[in-house]
Amino acid sequence: MFGAWSIYFGPIGINLSIIFLGLFVLILAIAQKLRAKRTCLFEISFLIFLVGLLFLTLHGELLQYVFPISLPEKPLVDNNLTYNYTLTNLLTYMAFPVLLLILLRSDFSFEKVGLKVVNLKETVLFTFLGSIFSIFLFLLSYALLRFRWISEYTFDGLVLWILFVTILSVFSQTFFYTGILFNKYLNHENGFLLAAISILAFQLFTQTSLPWMVVGVIGSAAKIAVTWKTRNIYGAALMGIIVNLIDVTIQIL
Repeated sequence: MFGAWSIYFGPIGINLSIIFLGLFVLILAIAQKLRAKRTCLFEISFLIFLVGLLFLTLHGELLQYVFPISLPEKPLVDNNLTYNYTLTNLLTYMAFPVLLLILLRSDFSFEKVGLKVVNLKETVLFTFLGSIFSIFLFLLSYALLRFRWISEYTFDGLVLWILFVTILSVFSQTFFYTGILFNKYLNHENGFLLAAISILAFQLFTQTSLPWMVVGVIGSAAKIAVTWKTRNIYGAALMGIIVNLIDVTIQIL
């Protein structure tokens, strides 16, 4: 298994995998500084450290007091899991990163984080092409690898999961990984370096086998490519939402 490496210190949960990524980015930032080059990598490393500390602390510890999760986890049945996971995503990937950027007095705007559509025609075109590719990639990978994670569901559990996890949580993740880590700094840092950091950061928040990780990297690269061409996150978000909807549909049939 590859990806997330979690460890807890009392109520504090840490994803060591992404913390190591944050350290690597910090080292790159220091190297750039020593060469007297202006860099935004310090900000990026702080953001990575933040989510590396927040996600497990909120999901696995603090929010357990509000929305306790049954073990083993029962997606689409245990609505507390849906609420816990969604609130964790909103706080980890949207609320606290934006607050940190404000505290750092970083250049922040809707356009910078990809919330403004600059060219509607290009957005529609590349979103369509990216969605077709994502659907093809998922169906191919599912046919070859197959993975079942839903054994039962309730109607209200299914509806809440689609609204809060498949749509809202996926959008919040896209906001952070492609909007903040990639699109926001695209005019200041090397695009390929930002893409590598964004893709790697996302993969380090999942724990999966090597074949599924390869599929995940290819899918994330496609989302980055669409974001690069459109300079907004809506295409990438829609690609993720569509694939998740197809996945849920297949699982419950």
